[in-house]
Amino acid sequence: MPRLFFSLVFGLWLLTGCSAALCAQELAPVWQELRTRLAKDGVAGDGVDALLLTLPAKPTQSPMGRKMLALYKKAFFPQAPVRKTDYYKGVVTQANARTCLNYLQANASAFAAAQQRYGVPPEIAVALLFVETRLGTVLADVPENALYTLASMAVSRTPQSIDQWLPKMRGVKKRMAWLAKKMPERADWAYAEVRALIVYMLANAIAPEALPSSIYGAVGLCQFMPSNIAVYAADGDGDGRIDLFGIADAAASLARYLSLHGWKEGLSPAAMHALLMKYNHSKVYANTILALAELIRAQEKVQP
Repeated sequence: MPRLFFSLVFGLWLLTGCSAALCAQELAPVWQELRTRLAKDGVAGDGVDALLLTLPAKPTQSPMGRKMLALYKKAFFPQAPVRKTDYYKGVVTQANARTCLNYLQANASAFAAAQQRYGVPPEIAVALLFVETRLGTVLADVPENALYTLASMAVSRTPQSIDQWLPKMRGVKKRMAWLAKKMPERADWAYAEVRALIVYMLANAIAPEALPSSIYGAVGLCQFMPSNIAVYAADGDGDGRIDLFGIADAAASLARYLSLHGWKEGLSPAAMHALLMKYNHSKVYANTILALAELIRAQEKVQP
């Protein structure tokens, strides 16, 4: 269903929703501590309770289990370095450049406005969106929405909360103390993100179903973590809302992010590369965006 439908339904729910006391009573026990912690941080009310009531009765183990498995392997079973290619496989192609150029032309006003405000060339912006979400065609790596993903991580503080993942960790019985120390650190990170996400959702009347996410809760065409939204996101179309799934806001937001990190006209390729690594700390990521942007420019020059 259209995102607008979800926003309207959620807005009506907030207006006619349950009282805070009733919502707290109906909330599954596993989320009660999260609700209390949010309230202590000033994030409380019927709107917050309505969002928390959308959560299933049990957290999903996938996001925290996946993260701890990755950290566990890195700590105790490091792999020999694999030779990386210069670019992400299959991304820097003429066909993808054509797709990006068509998208750029179809949304010319959004990219032009972002460039005028923040100085980021449209070719760079559209290449970044292609690398992040294939221009919005791949918006989620997991079936859970961002609220459920991050809330689940925030309440997963002990090894017992990811028991389905423990068998994947060779020798974990001897390293439970390490796991018990690491998990609260990641849970606290996720709590800060879910708190920021809830504030964003309430401010923009966004329902959980309208927030497909990456494996760790990044959202939108430009894949912002929730804590980055308040700092870097921009209202590109002037409608008073920030919708990172809309091209105008996504283009403006990624451009504002790069601008606030130092992007300006006349940068050298090396400087552009360094700034793109601020968005994602990967040389291959920056290489890919710059190379794809160059192909897009070349196609623009020869376009009939």
